[in-house]
Amino acid sequence: MLAYFPTLYEDELLYSGIARYHVVSGNKTQKQTIEDLFGSRMGCATADLPSNLTSLAGILKGQYTTDQIISDHTLLPYYAHYVNQKKFHHVLSLMGNGSKQGEVHASLGLLASSIKLPEKLRFCTECYKADSEIFEPYWHRCHQLPGVSICPLHKSILKISEVEYSTLHHKFSYLPLAVHSKLIFTEPLIDASWLEHLEYIAVQSNILLQSQLKSREETTCYKRGLSIEKYQSVGGRIRFNRLIQDFRNFYTDELLNYLDCSIDSNSSDTWLHKIIRNQEEITHPLRHLLLLGFFEKFFGGYSISSNNQPFGSGPWPCLNHAADHCNLSVVEKCVVSRCSTTSKPVGTFQCSCGFVYSRRGPDTCDEDRYRRGRIRTFGPVWYNKLKHLNETNSSLRQKARILGVDPGTVKNQTEYLDCNKASLHQIEKQSQPVTSRRKRSRVRNSSGVKIKPRVDWSQRDEILYDAIVKSVEQMKQLPHPQRITLASIARYTDSVNLSHKLLHNLNKLPRTKEFIKKQIDSTETFQVRRLIWAASKLKETEGRVVDWRLLKLAGLNQPLKKMTEDKFLELLEGP
Repeated sequence: MLAYFPTLYEDELLYSGIARYHVVSGNKTQKQTIEDLFGSRMGCATADLPSNLTSLAGILKGQYTTDQIISDHTLLPYYAHYVNQKKFHHVLSLMGNGSKQGEVHASLGLLASSIKLPEKLRFCTECYKADSEIFEPYWHRCHQLPGVSICPLHKSILKISEVEYSTLHHKFSYLPLAVHSKLIFTEPLIDASWLEHLEYIAVQSNILLQSQLKSREETTCYKRGLSIEKYQSVGGRIRFNRLIQDFRNFYTDELLNYLDCSIDSNSSDTWLHKIIRNQEEITHPLRHLLLLGFFEKFFGGYSISSNNQPFGSGPWPCLNHAADHCNLSVVEKCVVSRCSTTSKPVGTFQCSCGFVYSRRGPDTCDEDRYRRGRIRTFGPVWYNKLKHLNETNSSLRQKARILGVDPGTVKNQTEYLDCNKASLHQIEKQSQPVTSRRKRSRVRNSSGVKIKPRVDWSQRDEILYDAIVKSVEQMKQLPHPQRITLASIARYTDSVNLSHKLLHNLNKLPRTKEFIKKQIDSTETFQVRRLIWAASKLKETEGRVVDWRLLKLAGLNQPLKKMTEDKFLELLEGP
């Protein structure tokens, strides 16, 4: 039975406690000390992740349990945070019941990692002084973590002792800090510009070390925290080249080399690729902390948005002020695209009432869900409300307030209704709700057999033809030339899902298709129309057409394509 074992100090390595025991026990050899504590001479003086701890706890007769020793006096809590539960319990078993030399380190991926373990044990002179005044100096756990060169408490650079960290050359040697002269040490070569980063690493590493001993419950997904507009496309593709460049600029290649975390910009399989891609491969905690520090600087911390969706998960609120369900979460469909100007995500929300709106994201708070950017389609419910209000004595501003738009929109849409009243009525009468083909509702005849309503495409062709002819004529009379495309025609002749009808059923509308085919602008025809418009403006305002002024007003640059060049010369030579 062991007569005495020293009380382990706060944050003291078990290695340090055993070294102090060896001094006071009077044992002549280290092997005798190992046999006293472990019941066998087969143990070794492992500083960071010792094993055979169940035997040690049994010999100490309840002074310390196996879990207490592992949690408070080894480095396992630091590594456990980023290890899955199966691996964690395996390592616990190895440390408790014994293992071959290096087996614990191999299980945690430390032998295969390019991050080297410290060569020597380290200490802080401020801690040395403070511990000597109260107790005695001892080896602190937080000073022995990989990548830690600064004391997390005093923020001073750690000194490197002459005591080896590894058991390669001293398998049975326990050396206490008290008998190691604090005057015998070396200092690491640290650039002053690294201090802020190294301090962050030291503090965060100590937080991991002091945390409750447990494994992660789920894989850390850094991809969700990446800024969509900068490092991630709307489709979820990671812009690794930009991310790696900013990461290297933030830490500098010199510091990353010092920490054994360098990144080859020409490789597509670096440790940063692996940790972002959420692979199950074990990644050293130091690299997690480096990435967290980067997140802290650029994004104010690491946060996870719901399923990596820039607008959260549905359903979303309908913002149609004319509908009874306004502000209720009834919108099931959200299509995410990317803004061509800012590269930020743009969400388009389509409600069953026909109202379609969009806004630029990503959402940063709950209030953003009720923010409306642009109305893309008003829908029949909104138009019916407008018709009803136009039959009352309400002022223009009152109508706008009720409909949730500005007075100019009310005025424009009223004029639009007056111009297209007949055609819109017939289109709405034939239109079906916005659903997929598989889910489209069917009606039953008198015998109870399901039948699908037929569409008279010839009649619809005539109706749409008249509406589109008017729209194209109005587009050509706009103050500034607008390119005539299938999408712009559908948008300008906006009625109940007209865009869907044109894009998906144009082959069933031969007369409409032929007219659109003749009217759609190619690049050259649109440039020619802009030149004609610009020449007309110059003659009206300046009385003459000058070549450079004509190009500038038309928004064109040399060289011009042949059709555009011919028209340009014709306008310059004209009266």
